Amino acid sequence: MSAGKPGRRGRPPRCPRELAVRIIGLHRQGLTYAQISAVLNAEAIPTPLGRPLWGKSYVDRVLHTQYAREIREEAAP
Repeated sequence: MSAGKPGRRGRPPRCPRELAVRIIGLHRQGLTYAQISAVLNAEAIPTPLGRPLWGKSYVDRVLHTQYAREIREEAAP
């Protein structure tokens, strides 16, 4: 088994949980992928791979991972 949630299969998440939660929250507020990437770039937050600039595709990848789905499920009422 990999690190992370017990029973979780596959590669461990590269994106720190706090960052994934933040991206999910910004998306729930109605921000587009481009707007989310602009926020992260303005705050000089590197991508999970350590690159300096976020693009829409990076935000899309984070939001569409199994890891992000698990976070959304945990937060669901």
